[in-house]
Amino acid sequence: MRVCSIDYVYHALLNPEFDKVEAILKDGLRPLSDFPDSDRWQELEKHMPGFYQNLYANIAEPIINKPYSNSGIFVTPIDFQKLPASIMNNKSRFKIPITRLDPDYCVLTYVIQDERVSLPFTPANLEKTAEIWTADMVQTWFAKDLSKMFYYVPQIAVYQPQGIAVKREDVDIME
Repeated sequence: MRVCSIDYVYHALLNPEFDKVEAILKDGLRPLSDFPDSDRWQELEKHMPGFYQNLYANIAEPIINKPYSNSGIFVTPIDFQKLPASIMNNKSRFKIPITRLDPDYCVLTYVIQDERVSLPFTPANLEKTAEIWTADMVQTWFAKDLSKMFYYVPQIAVYQPQGIAVKREDVDIME
C-alpha cells in the first residue's frame, strides 16, 4: 500500500507552543527561527548553537544553492492515517497541497542504507520516494529513535522565505 502522497505534504500538530491553528491559518507555517524569543529556540541555541544552519549546510544548501536564511519547516509526504499502528495515526495535522511549496526552496530527504539522501523536490523524485517508502519501510524506520522520530523517513525541508501558506480546508483535526 502506498503511504507517501505525491499530491500532499503533512504537518502534525505536536508542539503546543507553536501549533495554534488560528495563528497558523493567519500567518502560515513558519520556521522556528521566526520566533527567536521562544523558549524552544532559546534552548536550542543555548545547547546546540548553529544546529539549524549546520543542518541546512549538510542537507539543503547543495541542492538549493542559496545561503542559509531560516531554520526551515519540515513536512512529510507520509500519510500516517494509512498506518493505523503508527503513533502518528490519530494526530491532528495540516494536509497541504504540494503546489504550495516552491521547489526552488525545498529538499526531499531521508536515510536509506545508512546514508542521508537529499534530492531536489521534483514530481519524479517524490514519485520515486513514494515507491521506495512502502508502509512496511515507514513502520520499520519511523520513530526508530524517539528523540528523532522523523530522522530516517521522508521529509521535505522547506526554506521558503514566507513559510508555507495554510488554509482552513487543510486542517484535519482528530478527536
